[in-house]
Amino acid sequence: MQSLEKSIRTYLSAFLIFEIICLTFVGTKDRFAQMQWINVHHSLWADYLFFALSGFAEILTPIVIILYFIWKKKNLVRPFLLSYAVSTGLIQLAKHYIFPNALRPFAYFKGFLYDWHLVDGVFMNEYNSMPSGHTSAAWFMCFWLAILSKSGWSGILFALLATGVGYSRVYLFQHFPVDTAVGAFIGTATSLIVYYFYFLKSQIDDQIPAA
Repeated sequence: MQSLEKSIRTYLSAFLIFEIICLTFVGTKDRFAQMQWINVHHSLWADYLFFALSGFAEILTPIVIILYFIWKKKNLVRPFLLSYAVSTGLIQLAKHYIFPNALRPFAYFKGFLYDWHLVDGVFMNEYNSMPSGHTSAAWFMCFWLAILSKSGWSGILFALLATGVGYSRVYLFQHFPVDTAVGAFIGTATSLIVYYFYFLKSQIDDQIPAA
């Protein structure tokens, strides 16, 4: 970890905290209790906020980031694109071949007599719940954005942004918390592996004495 930028170290630390909190929440409550707890904590401003945060992980954001990297940080273009391709491929593989029958909350709770709060303007998907592609995209993109600054605060701020996107997917009734935990892991792990091979491996190899 000593070779990592400070912003990446704090980013990964925040990621681990996110995973621990999320999986503890999942492990201590059943699915109905999980979604009910989050669903009752709603407000009009939160509807707008989490709708906007969810949109951060749409296709326009990575395009903007790629264009910025081409303009200012050309050395990040290829690893960013590789992370994007691999994480997206893994998400789609999991959604359609490993967990093809995973229902999203709207379909899962169709038979429940409970008045769920649904945000206006959000289309309620019913299938391919596991894992969350939006959450994976957020954690992978924010990983590379955190690199732009060496400050530890940069890692924390971008991790909070990725966390907000993950929470938004549950708040908008599109995913279960465990879907976001798995999505965050895929996005972060993919980026870390690519980062290692692009930026750390050569440093480590240079430090190994020749035989």
